[in-house]
Amino acid sequence: MGSRWLARAALGLVAVYLLIAVPLALRSTARGVRTAIATASVPTVELRPRVFGRAYAAAVEQIRRTIPVDEPYLLTEQREPGAMIWVRFDLLPRRAVVVRPESRPGDCWLDQLRWVVVGAGLGRPPLLYERRPTVPPGCRPAPWRTPRGDAPR
Repeated sequence: MGSRWLARAALGLVAVYLLIAVPLALRSTARGVRTAIATASVPTVELRPRVFGRAYAAAVEQIRRTIPVDEPYLLTEQREPGAMIWVRFDLLPRRAVVVRPESRPGDCWLDQLRWVVVGAGLGRPPLLYERRPTVPPGCRPAPWRTPRGDAPR
């Protein structure tokens, strides 16, 4: 009798959970679908400030104008893990070279990158820094440093 009561109590708790969770999930889904339909025709340039803020959108647009499409950049983040994810997405089709503490400092291509983008965190604009690229001894110039890969720029 005790196990039958326990099974009925567990079934009752699952039913109560579903009675609460299903309407909330449906409401959240409906709200998301409404938002997706309302913003389906809005260009990314107009939508980005609504989602991330004007300062973030302005910084991304400035970085997009500064870094050439065919030139990769170093991407890192400040104290907030994951801060670089949206920055990387927003700067596509530019290629990001992600810099983490475990990155190899002697890599031939890392020293040849001119631009550094720092993801500052949620709601904060990314930062752009220019550095002087160098070709380390014993390394060939990176493909983006040469027009068609034959002579240095």
